[in-house]
Amino acid sequence: MSHEELQNNFSFEKKKHFEFFLPYYQEKNWQVIQDNINGACKISWDVELEVFNGRFVKVDEKALRKEYGNFLVELIQDMRTGNLGWFFGEKDWILYGSWENEENAEPASLYIIDSKKLKNYIYGFKGVGTTVISHAGWGITWNIVLEWDDLIINEVAKKLI
Repeated sequence: MSHEELQNNFSFEKKKHFEFFLPYYQEKNWQVIQDNINGACKISWDVELEVFNGRFVKVDEKALRKEYGNFLVELIQDMRTGNLGWFFGEKDWILYGSWENEENAEPASLYIIDSKKLKNYIYGFKGVGTTVISHAGWGITWNIVLEWDDLIINEVAKKLI
């Protein structure tokens, strides 16, 4: 993926952060404690929220330009350098929105994934699951492919929209 395509993806995620995610948090009465979207340092979560009196969560926002029907979990961000994927980062929730029309403020679907439950779910695998290698990103990325229905049944994820 070219530098221009990467910047375009980051611009889309940043746009959806301000256009959808921040208003969504406000609608839920979740207070933004720290917002890392414009930060210069590498960090494995986008915002820290106070979701209830004294309950804080770190959230990684995912904004995709189309509906894929499954969930990719990034194990290795770049196979050439060995950089680990977002799966291993520090976060409590992943909010995963997919837009069929990127001009819409609201996504076509939105899922919330409990990071700890996701890790336990994956660590409990026996044998080999479905994986995919992608060249669309920072490098050659290795992902596990998970089905939304399986994640919902196993109470790892919940569909919000």
